[in-house]
Order: sequence, then structure tokens, then C-alpha cells
Amino acid sequence: MNTFVSKNEILKCELEQLFGEQEENIETAGQCLKVLSHPGRLRIMCALRGGEQTVQNLEYYTGIRQTTLSQHLSLLKSRGVLVSRRETTYSFYRIANDQITELFDLIKEIFCT
Repeated sequence: MNTFVSKNEILKCELEQLFGEQEENIETAGQCLKVLSHPGRLRIMCALRGGEQTVQNLEYYTGIRQTTLSQHLSLLKSRGVLVSRRETTYSFYRIANDQITELFDLIKEIFCT
């Protein structure tokens, strides 16, 4: 039993060292991963891997109706996964940074090969 307690204490110390002052970052990571867990949002991410797209193009590529698509895009943007810009009457979306693209590529490699 003593060995079990010491292994638990070692694990607890390792986790505290790894995540010590990172509670906010852990929460942000959890929210980001949670938002990516929806099949429709994964389709959106796949469509955006090649670069910036208009909402109209995303609707065509994903088959998601515009009203639902807008909700997904808004959620992905609020979690920092996507960024957007407006040009005249068009909204353009793209993946926020290369690390998110790499994460998505890893997800695709694991589950879609």
C-alpha cells in the first residue's frame, strides 16, 4: 500500500509541475477541443484547411444550411479557432493559426486514414 501512495504522490507532483499555473490555459484548451467535437464543425475545418473561404462557399462545400453554418462559425470564432473579415457584403473565414491547422491535420490523420 505504501508503494501505491508514493506512486500517487509522484503522479500528483508531476501533474502540478506540468499544469501548476495553467488553469486558465487548460480551460481554454478544453473549450477549443469541445467546440471541435461536432461533425459539422469538423466539416467546416476541413473546408478551411486550404485557406480562407466565404460563408457561401462553406455552405456549398459542407452542405450545412446558412443559418446553422452561421451559428457554427460564430461558435468557432468565439473560441478562437477561426477569425473572420468582411469585404463589402461577404464574410470570409479562416483558421486562426497554424497550430490549430496542425491539430486538425493530426485529427484527420488519426481518424480519416
